[in-house]
Amino acid sequence: MKLRLVNPTAPEPTVAVGSGGIDRLRNSRVAVLENGKQHAELILASIAELLGPDHGVELVTVAHKSVAAAADPAVIDELVAQADWVLVGSAD
Repeated sequence: MKLRLVNPTAPEPTVAVGSGGIDRLRNSRVAVLENGKQHAELILASIAELLGPDHGVELVTVAHKSVAAAADPAVIDELVAQADWVLVGSAD
């Protein structure tokens, strides 16, 4: 299984990762990986659910990780198995 990580703060990629726009997400399965910050799960899950009616995006799971550490490899494996893409972020 191929896993591609995209860092939104990184310099512009040489290949456009997002080419195809929002239509690339149509009828896809999304997971949320939240880091325990206040409201992170609420915000990320709400974004995923808002994509459902118009774009056919299905929220399939919400996983949790520590704010101070990387996600456990087993959690990553679960996300890769269940979802086409993952929303990752934090909030305060």
